[in-house]
Amino acid sequence: MKMNKTIAKKFLLFATVTGSVLAAAPSLAATFALSKGSFDFRNFSTDPLEVVTMSEADTFVISTGGEVIVEANAESNFHPDSPDPLQRARNKSLSTAEGEGSNYRGIAESFAGLIGYNFFVDAGETFSFDFNGFLDLITMIDNPPAESASAEGTVVFELYDTNDLSTPIDFFALSGNLETLGYDDFLVSAHSDNVFAYNDFTKLFGGTEEFALADVQGYYERTFETATYLTLVEAKTNKVTVKAPESSNLLGLLFFGLLSIGYRVKTKSFTDKSKLLRD
Repeated sequence: MKMNKTIAKKFLLFATVTGSVLAAAPSLAATFALSKGSFDFRNFSTDPLEVVTMSEADTFVISTGGEVIVEANAESNFHPDSPDPLQRARNKSLSTAEGEGSNYRGIAESFAGLIGYNFFVDAGETFSFDFNGFLDLITMIDNPPAESASAEGTVVFELYDTNDLSTPIDFFALSGNLETLGYDDFLVSAHSDNVFAYNDFTKLFGGTEEFALADVQGYYERTFETATYLTLVEAKTNKVTVKAPESSNLLGLLFFGLLSIGYRVKTKSFTDKSKLLRD
C-alpha cells in the first residue's frame, strides 16, 4: 500500500528533526520537546492604514545534575506596500528543549503576532484574504516516569470592527498540546462561518514519543452592508518544557525564575493611500 504523500512528508519532517537532535549529541537525549508554528496572509482585497508586528522569545533553565539545551526565536513582518502578495504578512516562532541527566528543568517560550488597523471596506464591498500555516509539536523521553516533556502551541486570528474591539466578528483558532507521559494530548481547530479553512492533521498520541502536526490553508470572505473599518489581529505562541525530578531547592528557585514575556513592537503607518499597492 502506498503511503499518502502528505503523511510521508510529515514522517520525513519528524525523522529529520529528531535525527538532527540525536546527531548533535554524543548519546541519546533523555528528553526532547519542540513546538513550531508559522502563518501567512496574502492577497488582501484592501490595505490597512497602519500595521504593528510583535515578537519575543524567552528561555529558562535550572539544573544540579543534568545538562539542558533550550532555544526560542520568533519573527514577524507585515508589508502592505510589498509588490509581492506572498510577502504581505507572515510570522513564525520556534521553541525547543532537550535535557539529559537528573534534577533539571528547561523551558522555552516564543511569541509572534501582528495587527493590521483600519482596513476600509465600503458599503456593499467584500473584504477577503488568503492564508496558510502550520503547527508542529513533538515530544520524546527515555525514562518514564522519572522524565517528562511537554509541547504546546496556538495560532489564532481575529477580525474586529475597529469601532468595537471588545468582540471579534470572525475568527480562526488552531491549538495543540502534548504531555509525555500525560493524558492531555490534543490537536483541534475552530473557525467562524466566514472563514473557509482546510486542515490536514497527523497525530501520534501515547507512549514515549508523540507528535501532533497540522497544516492549514484557506481564505476569508465577507460582504459588509455598511462602510466599515476593520482590524485584523493574529497571534502565535509556542512553549516547551523538559524536566527530570527536581530537588526542593530547585523547585524553590523556579518560583523566582518564572518566564515573563514582553513584546518588542514595531509600528509603521500608511497614511498616503495612493502609495499602497492593491491586489
